[in-house]
Amino acid sequence: MLVADDGNAEKFLGRHGATRVLLLVAMLLPSCGAKSLPTVPSDQGVAIYPDANYVGKPARLTDSIANLSDFKGECAHEDSNQYTSTVIYDWEDCISSIRIAPGWRATLYRNRDYRGDSLEVTGDVPNLQLVRGGCDHDGLNDCISSIKLFAP
Repeated sequence: MLVADDGNAEKFLGRHGATRVLLLVAMLLPSCGAKSLPTVPSDQGVAIYPDANYVGKPARLTDSIANLSDFKGECAHEDSNQYTSTVIYDWEDCISSIRIAPGWRATLYRNRDYRGDSLEVTGDVPNLQLVRGGCDHDGLNDCISSIKLFAP
């Protein structure tokens, strides 16, 4: 809804109001061509969360994913070339906690196509910062690029 500027817009939006509005619109636009993952809860597969302690909008996986950047997610990544810069929201390097359904297990990989440092998970992990890993920061937090799932 748009309203006429009565002189209070500056107070309402603040000094950088137009920038905030543009940022909000950009965040609401879907990632180009990216597929969505279903949300949780479920008693099948795994649930991935963008923040520690199962905080943030989760997604449910029931199949292995070789490249988490193919799926719309909560984390912003800049995709740029010499002419343009685009912000893409996906799940690559965006997982901070994970819940595993009973009987399921997962192997988390640092790199795409199930390569690099890995961690086998058979139960819930509330904080990937506390898991030993080779990321430049805090364990395997925000360092997962592919996930292999194993059903019971």
